[in-house]
Amino acid sequence: MTKCRTLIIFLLFLFFIVFNGVSAADNSTVQLDAAECENLRSGLTDDVLFEDEGDILGDNEIIVHEGDSIQSAIDSAKSGDTIIVEKGTYSEDLVISKEISIKGQNAILNSDKLAFMILPTANNTSISGFNIVIGNVDGNGIYVNSSGCRIENNRITGGNIGILTDDYVSNKSGEIEIKAINNLSIVGNTFRDMGGAGISVNAFNPTVSRNKVSNIANDRKNGTAIGIRVNGIGIIPDDLKVTVTDNHISHIKSLYDDSYGLDVGGNSIFDTLGEFNVFNNTVEYVSAGTEAYGMNIGVFALNTTLPTVNVHDLKVSHVSAGSNENASVTGLSVSATTIGQNDTSDVLIHDVSISHLDAMGSNSKVVGITTTGVGCVDVYVFDSELKDFIASDSVKGISATGIEYLNFNAFISVSDNNVSDFKASKIEGIYVMSLGNAEINKNLLHDFSSADSTFITGICLSIKFDGNSTGFNTTSHDIREIIRELEGYLNNTNYTVEGNLTVRGNNLEGTGTGFAIVRPSKINYNRAVNLKYNVVKESTRTFILESYGYDSNMSNEELAYLLLKAMDGSENYTEEELRNMSVSLGAFIDKFFGDFDNSTAGDVDARFNWWGHNSRPDDSKFKSNNGNIIYDPWLILRVRSNPGVIKKGQFSKITADVYMDSRGRDHSANARLFFSGPRVTLSTDLGSFNGKKSITLNWTNGKASAYLKGDREGLANVSASDYETVNTTVLIGNKNYPSSDNTTDVLDGEKNIETLSDEIMPVCGNPIALLVIVMLFNCIGFFRRK
Repeated sequence: MTKCRTLIIFLLFLFFIVFNGVSAADNSTVQLDAAECENLRSGLTDDVLFEDEGDILGDNEIIVHEGDSIQSAIDSAKSGDTIIVEKGTYSEDLVISKEISIKGQNAILNSDKLAFMILPTANNTSISGFNIVIGNVDGNGIYVNSSGCRIENNRITGGNIGILTDDYVSNKSGEIEIKAINNLSIVGNTFRDMGGAGISVNAFNPTVSRNKVSNIANDRKNGTAIGIRVNGIGIIPDDLKVTVTDNHISHIKSLYDDSYGLDVGGNSIFDTLGEFNVFNNTVEYVSAGTEAYGMNIGVFALNTTLPTVNVHDLKVSHVSAGSNENASVTGLSVSATTIGQNDTSDVLIHDVSISHLDAMGSNSKVVGITTTGVGCVDVYVFDSELKDFIASDSVKGISATGIEYLNFNAFISVSDNNVSDFKASKIEGIYVMSLGNAEINKNLLHDFSSADSTFITGICLSIKFDGNSTGFNTTSHDIREIIRELEGYLNNTNYTVEGNLTVRGNNLEGTGTGFAIVRPSKINYNRAVNLKYNVVKESTRTFILESYGYDSNMSNEELAYLLLKAMDGSENYTEEELRNMSVSLGAFIDKFFGDFDNSTAGDVDARFNWWGHNSRPDDSKFKSNNGNIIYDPWLILRVRSNPGVIKKGQFSKITADVYMDSRGRDHSANARLFFSGPRVTLSTDLGSFNGKKSITLNWTNGKASAYLKGDREGLANVSASDYETVNTTVLIGNKNYPSSDNTTDVLDGEKNIETLSDEIMPVCGNPIALLVIVMLFNCIGFFRRK
């Protein structure tokens, strides 16, 4: 049902607009328009808790011995005092109403319902050094309802939630109330054996770092399990800062509902999100009955400008939905939404490792990295590794969506990622949809098990109305109004569909389709071998429907019926009424897709790629229902020896490359654009590569080299193989033979011949004339011996 609602918006807007609630645990979201926000801003007084510097009335130390009451010490302390709780076992539920520091000396605190309650009058309180044990499954560890607090180096076991705050949005008697504590630090704590969450907090300027969370198990119906949830709330005119770093989270399980290892949000409503730091976090062993997330990260800005959102150095592994039906697993989800922002912000996702994701129940799916930029947001995904995913239905490696609804000028870059070892009935390696432009460069994709695999999919659609891009006043219109305006433009205005997609330097190997696109695009300098289809240019309709799991062969009227049936309020209409409405909606969909297919027609530049053979590729490997695919000339494999004549004990550098195209043009000047990664094999029948007759190397920008040692006299036949096999020769003479350079025997011994410097062997090639000269010298030596 959800995908139907999403698709109807997509048809009107081109891409679905997703406003992910940044708090995964919240079941409801309050949406405010600009006027409501202004009213809330003017009315924020006593309902919002801010840090109160106050007066420090005391700075004494109070010692609590085992057997004494900690609460009595709290009650007798003055603001600014420090309470030292000596080692021992204490059984109390404590309430703190003033600014104090409580330091446990590895003290054990047994609690029934709530170990520490920090009231709004207790700003700047700190709690450290306690071993807190919650005896009640519904109990909690530390409840923070005050600003400037620091919770550090505690161990909390049992109960429901380790550290928590109030929800930041509530609805009392029909009135919306917003509140958030300020400057909360949770550092260096350990949490385990809880039923709900290790940490679940909402705060202005939260810092959550160096915590360890494990064994969170929720067996309640509709019960979500969360390792760490941090929601940064910006509701005052100061810059918001969110810091979540160096946390380790493991074994998070919801038996019937959703699970989140790490859930982080940053919401800028009245302020600017000054910093958003999420890095060096590790999540492993997360399982769920419905949806399992390793990490869920989202930022939202209303009438403010996002900074660069830098999400990096994250590790996610072993996230599972088990055998539950219709379940999903996501390694990392990152969303950024801006409303009322005109300057472009960047979302950087890099140096992420995601492995061992599985969803084996029927109709279940796995996604490694999914990211969405809504508004003036450019998205970059790079230098990450995704491997070992398995699902009963579908696996997707990297999915990136850009929805720039002001000028249709989104930009997405997916580059230098390693995506491998996927098993599912349907596999998509990299999938990019952009209301604007995109680049997919220098990625490595291999070991996809399904014949129904698509390695790289790119859809770029930038709409130009009457020759100009259009935009919408998002400060005064909600998203529904934007969609209505866009629908009016599509029906009443001349428009063209543009959008640039470049796909360069990627390395693909396996079955299925290499590149799938909609618009004319540039696909150059890639390695795409052993594929069923090299390039497919399909209609907009087919791509959109298949992306949302619909049968592309169904009629537009039937599609309209399914969409109407899924919309809210459809139960108020009879079957006949729905069918009648589907006729008119089906006609709109038919016109919509027809116009888009006409607008996206054109040629695809797929020249200068290595398809795995030097001969002309089979035309049947290029499919287009909407234009031509130009793939002539293509790259060819060659191998050269340098030098071609050596003495026994010397080395010749053997180089394979694909820099020459089928028409004889050399592309080595564009080497930096070429693919890297697996693989090419060099073999010889005489001499050796580091003691071996063959060696398999990774390509580096379209080239691979190794050194052949001449350990026996004769003519070595050397080959390079990457599906195609090509050959060269190296003549190995005795020490009295002249060689083609002045190389000495300094290269023999135990040196690694794969890494010898190019300066050792100057470029000489393998000229036939040189072989003739060597043969003459052989003859001269023969007659002299006679």
